[in-house]
Amino acid sequence: MITDHSDIPSLDKRIPGVPAIEPVIFPKLEALYARRSARLEELAFQLVKEAAQNEPSSAEAEEINAGYFSFLSGLVAAQGRLLARSPLSLADAESVRVLLRGKNTSPDIPTQDMLEKSLYWQKAFSALVEDAGAQLPAETQDALKVLAAEKPDVLATQAYALLSGQYDQVDAGAAVFLWAALSVFWAQAIALLADEDKALKQRRSEGGACPCCGAPPSGALVLTGDREGLRYLQCSLCETRWHKVRATCSVCDATDHIDYWSFENTNAPIQAETCGDCKSYVKLFRLDRDPALEVLADDLATVVLDAALEDQGFIRAALNPFALPA
Repeated sequence: MITDHSDIPSLDKRIPGVPAIEPVIFPKLEALYARRSARLEELAFQLVKEAAQNEPSSAEAEEINAGYFSFLSGLVAAQGRLLARSPLSLADAESVRVLLRGKNTSPDIPTQDMLEKSLYWQKAFSALVEDAGAQLPAETQDALKVLAAEKPDVLATQAYALLSGQYDQVDAGAAVFLWAALSVFWAQAIALLADEDKALKQRRSEGGACPCCGAPPSGALVLTGDREGLRYLQCSLCETRWHKVRATCSVCDATDHIDYWSFENTNAPIQAETCGDCKSYVKLFRLDRDPALEVLADDLATVVLDAALEDQGFIRAALNPFALPA
């Protein structure tokens, strides 16, 4: 069982008085990848156990899902190895600094030209394909290696389509590797730039997008420990967490028609927070009730909750890069 949440930095206890609520929190990436990989593998094991107890008709689907969770665990572990082996330099982060310059709220999405000139994420894509791609069938590996060997403009075209939400324009087999490479790049860049620019740590979100990179959240966390009870949204791209007052819609800021849904009781560790005004929803992962939860992994494990909410007419306001929209 995973209980270590050391990817969330501890508060500085040397500062006297009641600590101020931080607008944004930057994670310890090496710990985040380790936790995420372990949680995905744990969930894969649970699916295998469930498959052994089910009828053959449903056991096959459980085994397929378990295989995907296990593959994702390997991909996230490969992100961690890449981080340790080839950390981003401040010079490599300069292109992200340009996107942030003069922006007090969510920055612009990157242009295709910027993506083409940023070599770090392209090398990261090749490295992840070589590392985690080894788990895939030979035909899929070959296709990914062909894409990795393409000229930078070809890969940049795919990355731009992915970041701008044109998912039907992205090679389905490459999408998860592309996002993983872009995420390793962006997460490091934002953290490096925040060390230099203190204003980055005071950014506020507008319209539900990440204040540091403009990407949608992957979900919301209610924290435990030093920040017991505080709610933060977590970015699907740069992994930044930004504060959002509880019982407030993450998209439109409404507070009058907020409801919570789950298949369990009112104390469920995973709930969906819906807004009756804009009809959006995000999942809420209560670390104060279950510290083992991990946003991307446990979101993927609760897709039946998404289906139920969409049947009720709600629209998902979060993005899981492991399950991109068709």
